[in-house]
Amino acid sequence: MKNILIAVALVAVALPASAGVLYEVESSYGGTASEAGIAVDGVKMKMDVASGEKNWNGDLIFDGNRREMIVVNHDNKTYFVIDEEQMRKLGETVNQAMASVEQALAGLPESQRAKMEQMMKSRMPEMGTPRQPSELKKTGAGDSVNGFDCEVYEVWRSGVRERELCVTGWNNVAGGSEVAEVFSGMGEFMTEMLDSLPKIGGGSLGDETYEHIKEMNGFPVRTREYDDNGKLAGQSNLTSSKEADFDPADFEPPKNYKRKDLMKGMK
Repeated sequence: MKNILIAVALVAVALPASAGVLYEVESSYGGTASEAGIAVDGVKMKMDVASGEKNWNGDLIFDGNRREMIVVNHDNKTYFVIDEEQMRKLGETVNQAMASVEQALAGLPESQRAKMEQMMKSRMPEMGTPRQPSELKKTGAGDSVNGFDCEVYEVWRSGVRERELCVTGWNNVAGGSEVAEVFSGMGEFMTEMLDSLPKIGGGSLGDETYEHIKEMNGFPVRTREYDDNGKLAGQSNLTSSKEADFDPADFEPPKNYKRKDLMKGMK
């Protein structure tokens, strides 16, 4: 019996830490092309941005069990964590700050107040506007992206088309419907985060892609973003999906990175 237990233990050690799915995506926004990988293992997800991205090089790690998101910055080797408690504190801090701004504006002469409001609106167009829910619309059109047959959906908010998604069935990508749970959990988390910040408006952080994952019942293999004038602002395409082996450390920030306090940066 002892020998059998030892043999089982050795086999367990020799096996990969965990098996999951890797989705590879190519994007082009603002004239800048980049590549990213989306790793999924159980209820964990990591989205990385390759070094070709000029503005920021990092990872977004979501843990469905811990209900938290880790934002990793490879440029300065730091990271911070957003969980439900941090969301509550962040919402309180931002909304209090916005309330103070509104109070200060109210004390200005009308001409100065109008000028300040116009300047602030040009920098933060949706400031002070409650976040409006988005609506998913099925167009009835179909397409094919890198060999993935897909159906076209549009995301609308306040009468404006923000996004187009071409969605393939879960059975057409590696992992299938088993990975839908983590995508859905990611959408719920991001929606909750945005809803905790009503004072800064109804902007989009790409949350609709995950927010509507249950409605679409599939994986978006192409995402097109549109600006306020209805012009194409950028596009991302799924290039491949495949099974992959991951180590638990793949879904944690590197050990030599320093954790930053998100709230200290808000004060």
